[in-house]
Amino acid sequence: MGPRGLYALECLLIALSKDDKEIGITLFDITKSPGTSTVWSLLQPESNWINITERALSGIEGRPQITYGGCTIEAFPSYHEWCNFSQTITEADTFPPRRKVGDYLYQRYKSIEEALQVLTSFKFYQSTITALNLKNDSIEIISKDNQWTCDDVLLTIGHQPTESSEQLKTWQSHGASNTSISLFNTAYPIDQLKEIKNQQAINIGIRGFGLAMIDVMRYLTITDFGNFKVINPETFETIYYKVKEQHLKLVPFSLDGLPLVPKPLNARIDHWYQPTSEELEWFKSEIENGAQHTTKTDSIDFLTHAIARIASRVFKDLKTKAVSNVLNKDELHKVILNWLEDENYTHDLIQDQTISTYKLIKDYIEMALGTIPVSLDFCIGQVWRHCQPTLYKAFSHAKVDDAIIEQVIALDERSKRYSYGPPIESMQQVLALVDADVLTLDFVNDPDIGLTDEGWNFTNANKESITCSTMINSVLDAPKLLEVTSPLIKNLLQNDLIQPIHSKLGIETTADGYVITPDDKIDVPIAVLGRLAKGSVIGVDAILECFGPRIEDWAKAYVERLKVN
Repeated sequence: MGPRGLYALECLLIALSKDDKEIGITLFDITKSPGTSTVWSLLQPESNWINITERALSGIEGRPQITYGGCTIEAFPSYHEWCNFSQTITEADTFPPRRKVGDYLYQRYKSIEEALQVLTSFKFYQSTITALNLKNDSIEIISKDNQWTCDDVLLTIGHQPTESSEQLKTWQSHGASNTSISLFNTAYPIDQLKEIKNQQAINIGIRGFGLAMIDVMRYLTITDFGNFKVINPETFETIYYKVKEQHLKLVPFSLDGLPLVPKPLNARIDHWYQPTSEELEWFKSEIENGAQHTTKTDSIDFLTHAIARIASRVFKDLKTKAVSNVLNKDELHKVILNWLEDENYTHDLIQDQTISTYKLIKDYIEMALGTIPVSLDFCIGQVWRHCQPTLYKAFSHAKVDDAIIEQVIALDERSKRYSYGPPIESMQQVLALVDADVLTLDFVNDPDIGLTDEGWNFTNANKESITCSTMINSVLDAPKLLEVTSPLIKNLLQNDLIQPIHSKLGIETTADGYVITPDDKIDVPIAVLGRLAKGSVIGVDAILECFGPRIEDWAKAYVERLKVN
């Protein structure tokens, strides 16, 4: 019962109300605040920010009034109406704490619960489900201490733990045999780090250089010892001031060492990269032609050529706002294709990734501010972000080989360094911590890591070294179904009730969300929406996708099944 479960409930109630039907609805969630999930938890600190502009949350639309089971569920406002959002095109975009969005989601859920609490057919249990068993035409739902029976199940369980990598397994063994060092297998919930937050003279390694790393970084440095101060509100230039010396050192690292790229400052700059409505319609047609027709496709040219065409037009229109370009349209198109096909491709129009990480972050910040000419890769990344909703809708349930699905998802994941980038202020904070000698970028690019009695010893290409007594894994697991370790998913796999669409991807489902079992031998009344269906659908991680047409399609399909049965 996170955001996707909340919207599924709303869509279900709307669909049932149209046919004046009432059914038994039982909700399960481990949290005390249904609608939020752990991502939007009300209990997390304010240092966890959203990475989508508040302006873009216009996609969380209001809910109409619903009459169901003799009860009236009042209409609920859109997110923008709820928080009285107002912003001019030149004002800097806002990125509020995630718990602010969580508060909206929880209130939206509570308005349903309060209206339906008089119905004995509507129940909520704060419980973790560990197994589903098919018994004749019914499904047994099993938790640690209880069980229920139902006719149909919708799973919107989001992120699930997966098998640890070999590196993490080695570290876990190392940490288990040495009580003087600490390993945190995940970054969340972030308040688990409270025990190390105000320690003195501590070096902390952070595995990963993405959004979760920024949450960890901010949580560990807003302390009794220091805090951030924005000294230029127009650029979010930031300093980290120390109240007293802590001798804290944060050591982030990743396989490529490349930093996140911040989003444009405001709506005016963001509009530079906006495809026209005609371009998006054409893009949708190209993706559908490549993905949804029966003609065999053996490459993702249908995607890369479509992006290249739009991005080349946008880049040319930037004129003096972009780095100097003497290429004609066809030549530029080819350069974009080369970069999309090879992330190591270099060109004068593409930002040099070999410069220092500090300078690279600074350059991308200035591009986001619109104060230096924009590189071609920055432009492509922003165009990709604007095309993503159309791509997600047009490509989901594609009729192409699994390998093609995997390639499309891989390219979209690669784009997220740009398209899912953080606010400018977050990256200014990274630079501020480097300036304050609290965070080092010296080991960010795939260092050698040796295990010692003191912890983890990092060595970089320059043979410099540092030892960390604490390690935090901030890398989120990919939704590889066969590697998921949660009891519920293992149970479903063991009972042949689900199957992966690809060995590296998630559960295969129909267009309306119902699972496709091995050999398609039985019609199982289990539907899956969200992250674990990655492969059948793409774009599952975005909050706006939790309020999208896939959820509406499931609700309509369920009610149709209800009529038949």
